[in-house]
Amino acid sequence: MRQRTLLIALSAVAIVAAAGIAIVLQPDEAAVQQQQPGFTVSFAAAESALGEDRENQLRDWARIGLASHLDLDTQKMRDAFFDALPIRDNGFADLTRQPTGPGRSLLHQDTLHLLIPRDDSNDKRTAGLLLDQHRTDTGTDPAEVQLHRYEIRDTTIVITDEDTQSTNDFRAQNGYVAERVDDGLGKFLTKAKHLSTLELRGREVWAGGWNWPGPDVTAEDISVLQRAYAKHDPPAFSLDPPAVAPTLEDIEAALKNVPEETIDQLLAGEVDRELIWAGLVDQATPDELTANGLPTDRTDLWTMLNILEGRPLYNEARYEGGIGGTELGMTLFYTDLIAKQWVDGVGDGVPTITGFVPDSKAVTPPAHCATSSTTESGRLWFGQNDKAFNFTNDKASLGAQSTRLFSRSDGEEGEVEPSYSFGRGLHWWDEHYQQVADHEAQYARLDQVMRWSGALEWLQSKGKQLPETEPKNDLKFADWYRDRTDLKERGDVRPVQPPSAKQEAVLTKPSKAYRDCGFYGVRGGVSLGDGIARVGDGYQADLPAPVRRAGPTDKSSTLNNGTGKITEVTVDNRHEVVDRVERTLTTSNGTARTETRATGREVIPLGDLKVMQPGTNVRELATTLKADRGKIDYRVDYQGNHLGTLTTARSRSFISLSWAKGIVGRMVKALQPIQHGKSLDDNVFYSQRDANGQTLHRIGGKDEPWLTVGPDRPATGFALRVGTHNPDGITTHLLAELQPRAPPTGDYMTLTPTPDGPPAATFSDTPPTGTPIQVHTPDGRNSQLHVDKDRVTVSSADPLLGHNGAVEGAAVLRDVANALARQGETDGLLRAVQLGDVGAMIGKDEIFVSSPADQWSTRVQQALTGGDATMRITDGQAIHVDKSPMHHVGTQKATLGEVLNSPSTTFYVNESFRATLATKDGPVVADALRQNMTVTVREVTAENEQTVPADVKIYRNAEWSRVDTPPRFGVSTSLNIIVTLNSTPPSTPAKPSGAATRIVLICPEDDNANGCGD
Repeated sequence: MRQRTLLIALSAVAIVAAAGIAIVLQPDEAAVQQQQPGFTVSFAAAESALGEDRENQLRDWARIGLASHLDLDTQKMRDAFFDALPIRDNGFADLTRQPTGPGRSLLHQDTLHLLIPRDDSNDKRTAGLLLDQHRTDTGTDPAEVQLHRYEIRDTTIVITDEDTQSTNDFRAQNGYVAERVDDGLGKFLTKAKHLSTLELRGREVWAGGWNWPGPDVTAEDISVLQRAYAKHDPPAFSLDPPAVAPTLEDIEAALKNVPEETIDQLLAGEVDRELIWAGLVDQATPDELTANGLPTDRTDLWTMLNILEGRPLYNEARYEGGIGGTELGMTLFYTDLIAKQWVDGVGDGVPTITGFVPDSKAVTPPAHCATSSTTESGRLWFGQNDKAFNFTNDKASLGAQSTRLFSRSDGEEGEVEPSYSFGRGLHWWDEHYQQVADHEAQYARLDQVMRWSGALEWLQSKGKQLPETEPKNDLKFADWYRDRTDLKERGDVRPVQPPSAKQEAVLTKPSKAYRDCGFYGVRGGVSLGDGIARVGDGYQADLPAPVRRAGPTDKSSTLNNGTGKITEVTVDNRHEVVDRVERTLTTSNGTARTETRATGREVIPLGDLKVMQPGTNVRELATTLKADRGKIDYRVDYQGNHLGTLTTARSRSFISLSWAKGIVGRMVKALQPIQHGKSLDDNVFYSQRDANGQTLHRIGGKDEPWLTVGPDRPATGFALRVGTHNPDGITTHLLAELQPRAPPTGDYMTLTPTPDGPPAATFSDTPPTGTPIQVHTPDGRNSQLHVDKDRVTVSSADPLLGHNGAVEGAAVLRDVANALARQGETDGLLRAVQLGDVGAMIGKDEIFVSSPADQWSTRVQQALTGGDATMRITDGQAIHVDKSPMHHVGTQKATLGEVLNSPSTTFYVNESFRATLATKDGPVVADALRQNMTVTVREVTAENEQTVPADVKIYRNAEWSRVDTPPRFGVSTSLNIIVTLNSTPPSTPAKPSGAATRIVLICPEDDNANGCGD
């Protein structure tokens, strides 16, 4: 065990580091590592809202925590969050502008606050991209920038604040350069790898960019792009299937490694189609294939199957804008081809990035499966991300991510939106493009090419151009690919030369064998900047800077005095609006509401489920925001039903997040286990049968509808599809709907456990028996229930616990019998328990419970992160009292101010200090203590470590109250930090999971108080 000891040394002593010897950081080392104040965001009471994209969700919550820390009011919150959500789900992806990447930004007054991961090796790039996106959105840089470094731990996010600096200084210090490029383009390209702006300064053309490491964009690349726009022939690339049926010579070229006799049998229909398929799905051995005259190569088998089924044999390169044979054309060919392969799991360079799952390894949720095996084909292409470009009369501004992935499926009458399965991997790639670009530099180069293409299209529209260099244009992809040793993908791309092909061609390679709802193939391309030609200047609204966003916006958009309408549009290459997201904003009485209406979809996921509504129906989403003095209420409604509410509560440097699921949130959580062969989970409080024998499940609170699950059929209201896999591989679908509550049929309701589902509710007019339990709430309500072994009875009409009572009351009824059965001795304290997603406290014959967003529930859930916990209630507040053992390590004297400046430490003061304070219980505000007094300090180790420290600790029969100080990182300049090692330290320090790595107890200087002394 490695034991860490904090001692307070007032003199500078250098001691050699070794196992069992103290290590002192000398003053000059300490000065280099200045400590930084900050704050902590706890999400222990919001974890139920975390989904698959946990990391990005927590980054969003760090931003909301920063808004609480900065004390943003309702108006400022509305401006920053009107087009975002406090939770993430793929079903909302095109309804919101959720940030991507590791960083987050928030404007407050004239300062842009940037959240950057503490361990980000590309922190300059992360910060610079955030700053660029803000300028692209609003049209101008902020006056100042402040960095906040964050670290995500088990149930907390610890954030430290750096000094504010001017934006100009920040850009200069982080690698921003600007050069004239109509005379000196090469100089700029040598200095800057990342283009940020292109602008006109009188008759001169200037470019701004960053000198971060990255692939080169050359003067030759720029010449290729510029010539294309000068000819009004926008540069683009795609791999297309041939438009005509293959000739015999084409087939022989595609199957050049297959004997002519086998090809003749193939064309005569004399080959075993089932055996070919078996070879593709690894159900036939190479010997079986060879014995029947078939190849063992899977690409050859796939080509033969394509011939039998009339599908294209190969894909042919199509270069537009004169990019064929150029280095730029090769990048577009490679990125297009390899994206298709990697999404299918084909190749030896498939990314191993956390979160990326190729389609060949992914499992489609049953709700999105067709009831029979299907083959889906479609188009994938890279294109310009309109939300990263802003063009004015004299400037092209480029935001964080200029490249997007798009996909469409083939339909009977043209292209349609892709299915869940077809778009799954592409959506992940689109949301995590920078991670893929870090894996394969050609995708980083593609993004830079996209930047330059958009900027050069704008420059050409202004009648200007940059110096030209004659590009090389005789490259062939097969040769280029063979000679490039720096590419991540090195597998055989199977180039082919069929006589009918007019350009270079490659065979389509099959994915690895997998079993899912169907078998998929893709084709696609890359289109570069076309925003000027496609959109023009007809979609630029005059909006206030705080709500201005880059991208096409209907000119009628407006916002005045907190009320207005902002409509984002998507414009295709026919200059037609194909998608529309309309947001109506209203602000009154300190509350801001945004109602979002968007074009319908056939495929609408919600969690792993499918929303069942016609594709012609408008999708509706609404947020309601209220912010005051650090407290934020952020409610989301979906299709007119409450999805959930995120709440923040701030106590100086500590911010608590809680998530209260609404009826839709509970519906999703309740149904998802069915898709994994399980029953409804604990988000169903209890069930009952109505007069018609239909089973209804209670999942919500007062006056909210109940849940029903039945056979699949057309939906009449808000409904979700659930799927279950059958042994024969065919998916069975169920339909889940919300129905009005059925009335109780007796004065008393009894809940009885069931073997594999939620408790069953029955009714009678007979008064209950069993042990009476009192239930109390923070607002003074009191109710009673009776427990008889595992049965719980309550008055049907009870406003808290009854049939139409509160959510927290229903949670108590479901779990109270089990919780009471586990009740042990707590020495007069209350035991913290989790009842569903509500935190409660149990004493002898009484329960203290609150709504999920209340301080009681939140504090209990924070306390439970360290295991069993005990509580008490003082002045209406839940106080976490930790009685777990602690062990003394070392003692020293120092001034209180010196002690409290020690980084990565949790401090507790002896109970003797409480007499001098106004507060009776709980944490002590550091400023309330005299900083220059001399104190005796002890470091201790705790056996039970909480990720959120306890409010009070019991040690040596004394109470110790936590000191509320901002978290500090780095090394104190006034004190030396001495670490004693009882064993050899690990090569790298363990990542802390809690709010601090040390615990220090503070006693009066004389060390005579209760619990102090030796």
